[in-house]
Amino acid sequence: MPALILMYHDLSDAPDQVPAGHRPYVLDTATFRRQVQSMTVTRLPTLTVAQWCSASRPPRALVLTFDDGHVSNHDAALPMLIEHQLRATFFITVGRIGTGETMAWQQLRALHDAGMEIGSHTLTHRPPATLDDDQLRYELLESRRILEDGLGAPVTSISSPTGFFNPRMCSIAREVGYHALCCGQIGLAADHGDPFSLKRVAVKRAMTQDQFEALLRFDRGMIHRLRLRQLIRDLARKTLGLDGYLRVRRILAQRGAVR
Repeated sequence: MPALILMYHDLSDAPDQVPAGHRPYVLDTATFRRQVQSMTVTRLPTLTVAQWCSASRPPRALVLTFDDGHVSNHDAALPMLIEHQLRATFFITVGRIGTGETMAWQQLRALHDAGMEIGSHTLTHRPPATLDDDQLRYELLESRRILEDGLGAPVTSISSPTGFFNPRMCSIAREVGYHALCCGQIGLAADHGDPFSLKRVAVKRAMTQDQFEALLRFDRGMIHRLRLRQLIRDLARKTLGLDGYLRVRRILAQRGAVR
């Protein structure tokens, strides 16, 4: 049976004040609390990526992931996860640790000490498709080295940044010793699938509570609709090229049209 791997980013009590380009990825804190309560009601086991990739797996599971390392992951998400006895994996953009609104080492260690998994979200968050093999290998190796040195614990999971996934990252992650890689493709993670191409579903601001609860029921129709939107975006990116797609996306985001 599959796992539903959910992908979060930032939480905020005032998401409307977030810059428009990033706003679709920022969830209202109260909304996240309602979602956590819904997760608890399902009684599905909630695992880290490393736990899901272990030898023994439950028939169905939720896997919570957070990308980038925003300080709200520690300040807002962690207390709720602890309260409801849930686990999560936090993928950290290592070159940003302690800068801006990214968590510092003290906060990362608090997550680790609370039983959460810390994974890599690469060193610089650059799109993998824009890097050659040596650059990509360095991003994966150096980010893991820094995290392991700072945490005093192994780092075995990684997620692809920016949503612009490149298959080369799978082979390089495997080559350098990771155990799992979460990619940007929407879908359920099959229990017999490749741990280096784990599909996820991004929980964005535009998602309603009814849609979220449909996900928790593993509603394949809901997942299919989300996947169809992604295929349309992929086609636009292929047609416009990466730079052109990013320019159009920035314009749409500023107008509030990105969901």
